[in-house]
Amino acid sequence: MKSAKGVTALPAWRVSGRFYIFLSSVMLGVVSLALPLMTLQVYDRILPAPYSGTLPVLISGLFVAVAFEVCLRLARTWIVGWNGAVYEHTMSDAAMRHILLSDISRTRDGGVGAFLNRMSSIARMKDFNSGYVLMTVTELLFVPMYLGVIYYVSGALVIVPLTLLLIFTLFSIVQGRRLQKSLKKRDKADDRRYDFLVECLRGIHSVKAFGLESLLSRRYETLQEKSSRASFDTAEDSTAAFNAGTVLSHLMMAAVVAAGAVFALNGEITTGALIASLQLSGRLMQPVQRVLVLWAKYQDMCIAKGNVQSLFALPVREKHVDMEELPSSGGHMSVRELCVADKLKNISFDLAMGDVMTISGSAGAGKTALLEVLCGLYTADAGEILIDGLKINMYPPEKLVHHVGYLSTEGVVFRGTIRDNMTRFGSTPEASARDVAALLGVDKDVARLPAGFDTLLHADGVDSVPPGLRHRIAMTRALATKPRIILFDEADRSLDRAGYNMVFSMLARLSRKTAMIIVSEDENLRSLATKRYVLRDGSLVEQPATLRQLVS
Repeated sequence: MKSAKGVTALPAWRVSGRFYIFLSSVMLGVVSLALPLMTLQVYDRILPAPYSGTLPVLISGLFVAVAFEVCLRLARTWIVGWNGAVYEHTMSDAAMRHILLSDISRTRDGGVGAFLNRMSSIARMKDFNSGYVLMTVTELLFVPMYLGVIYYVSGALVIVPLTLLLIFTLFSIVQGRRLQKSLKKRDKADDRRYDFLVECLRGIHSVKAFGLESLLSRRYETLQEKSSRASFDTAEDSTAAFNAGTVLSHLMMAAVVAAGAVFALNGEITTGALIASLQLSGRLMQPVQRVLVLWAKYQDMCIAKGNVQSLFALPVREKHVDMEELPSSGGHMSVRELCVADKLKNISFDLAMGDVMTISGSAGAGKTALLEVLCGLYTADAGEILIDGLKINMYPPEKLVHHVGYLSTEGVVFRGTIRDNMTRFGSTPEASARDVAALLGVDKDVARLPAGFDTLLHADGVDSVPPGLRHRIAMTRALATKPRIILFDEADRSLDRAGYNMVFSMLARLSRKTAMIIVSEDENLRSLATKRYVLRDGSLVEQPATLRQLVS
């Protein structure tokens, strides 16, 4: 929400919630004085004159004060919990919305596990946006008042709790810095472990096919050991701070009793003043211990805040042109001086309808990275890509798929029915998807399934649909929009013989009606080429035409 002057304003529910938290904390601070002061009256005035009739009145008032305090604490706890839940829900929605609208190319800076960890950081910021800080600070403001009351009733005895509080404050500052270092180390270790887990789950079929279970298991054990050790260091530093608070609480009570006994024996304070000071010292430690918990959480919150800020720091995609200004799909791609990190440099070529370009190269040369940039999945660090005369980043994603179709190596499917995956969950006409499905033989294979096109697919592959059929379903989704530029990234890897033949026939049929870039070592697919390139040292090197190309 924005105010009239442009300053960010708090939502109404947070303003009212914080007001009630502050009000209840102030009332609790005042009510907490009831027991010590009434104890002072009982021991110093009532017991010396037991027949005055004041004792029942004081006891009744004490029970009322205790009941009122319990109700206030329950109400404040409910408000803090509700504020925290609303904050977490609101921030999670805003973060996810920002990620979906951001430039996906920037996600290359961190793995999927890192982004999962950053999303989970929102929950770690909850206590600092739920009113817990306001509650703790408000209670801490009563510490001078408690010390003032102790000084009023016991005089010099106030030096004991005051000295211990100063010592504890210095210890907490030093321990907090150690805790912050441990938390940063734990977050880095967790990021690496999450990334490794996500990569293993993504390639679980390859892991099983090549028998890499034992190798990856040892690798995970190493990452888990580092993560566990970092978690242990964090828990150790955090526990040390909490234990220090507990020790201080007991030490303060013992010190007040010991010093107060000496004062009482010397006649400097009364027995009622000693007991009241002891109770006030206990009350004194409650906000101090909460501050300790807050200080420990603050170290974690600083790291979590940085993680969340990195999510919202992702730049959103550039503004796209209006729908009516978009050119029609003509199958022309022009690439000029394209550079991507350390993999690709100065890539330039032109592709028109009827052109079939094949790209070969060694493993890790950057072929997949090039196609991912050409289809708009990522953005280049330099250079430009023109699709039918317009820069690729000016196309809305839902319109770019009508110009460029990317057939990836993995053939990604999403959780939903086969019909959902073929039609992009209803954004593509089903008739167009059915036409492509017929070319790829998907319709015949799907007809053998009990639920047909309503068969449910799972992203992790735990369903009854064969991998080859899943891959052709993904191809159907990419081609159902009838793109004039087709990018083929070794999409024949998981196909059986029949599936391969259908894909090859379809590509041969479309080669005259579209522009294609084929990355494959299969000679049948490479025979469709009108241009041949090799990706070597980050640059495209054109190969001489073959005899077949010259004859055709």
